[in-house]
Amino acid sequence: METGKYINDLLSGYQKSLIILTANQHKIFDHLEGNPSSAEDISNVLKLSLKGAERLLNALCGLELLQKRGSLYQLPANMASYLTSSGEHSMNQWMRLSSDLFPIWNQLPDFVQNGKMVKRIMDVLGTDPERMENFTDSMHEKAIKATEMLANELPLGNARSMLDIGGGPGTYALEWAKKHPDLKATVMDIPQVLEITKKYIKKYGLEDRVATRPGDIGKDSLGEGYDLVLLANILHMYDADWAQTTLKKAIAVLKPGGRIIIHGFCADEALTGPLEDVIFSLNIGLLTEGGNAHPVAEKVRWLEENGVQEIRHFRVTAIPTGVVTGLKAS
Repeated sequence: METGKYINDLLSGYQKSLIILTANQHKIFDHLEGNPSSAEDISNVLKLSLKGAERLLNALCGLELLQKRGSLYQLPANMASYLTSSGEHSMNQWMRLSSDLFPIWNQLPDFVQNGKMVKRIMDVLGTDPERMENFTDSMHEKAIKATEMLANELPLGNARSMLDIGGGPGTYALEWAKKHPDLKATVMDIPQVLEITKKYIKKYGLEDRVATRPGDIGKDSLGEGYDLVLLANILHMYDADWAQTTLKKAIAVLKPGGRIIIHGFCADEALTGPLEDVIFSLNIGLLTEGGNAHPVAEKVRWLEENGVQEIRHFRVTAIPTGVVTGLKAS
């Protein structure tokens, strides 16, 4: 690609994001689900200006999110699955979160200058229980793909007892327990999140094999006697000291020969890639005191220092991509 065009595409990237986020905010995708409509109808029903609505709808067609047939705009079924609030793979809450992050990212120059967090991530998510549940639901949907990919790469069928640390909706534990009938799992998280986890456990019909353990990961006991311990989307939320201490604690509750799995954002040795991971480092810097896409080499060293052997690093085509795993010395 010609250099000037490449740079221009980068500079205008926010425009495409805002087109999608604005359509989501005004519930255009929900309105169009199974209901092809003209710009006039959409502007009247959603109380939008015709000028603004028509231009936004045409831009959405340009982005190939909508289709236009004559004067009618329609939402293809494959897009509805992701863009509507009721879609099977709805990204509605992720779009809402992305919208909330825009004013925070606008303060990136301040963060670069002073290195100070802009806003705590829990303040961005808010304290509304319904919103927290919706966010957790979206985490579940995004995690399902990752659970399958990790299961295909690792011999998880050998495990009989699993601890999912900071497990949120319990997706990994539930999917793996469903796949391996002999596996029993415990999901550890804060009490308010575990209320949502329990709903998923019931939905999966795994009340007899998946349990919950409320507690503060950094302060409370993790239990003992597990032969599989998972830390997914957790270490990158904290600084290196906390991450290393928590990892040591997790390894301590593994049986000899048990497997530890770290799934999260992790940069390469030069700290310049993968792109999603280095952008995440900026994002989490805006939202936490010490979160970071801790480099793969650093995580490998932490594991080695705590007696983990047969360490392996690989990436999956999910979010996040990085996986570091190994076995506790026998």
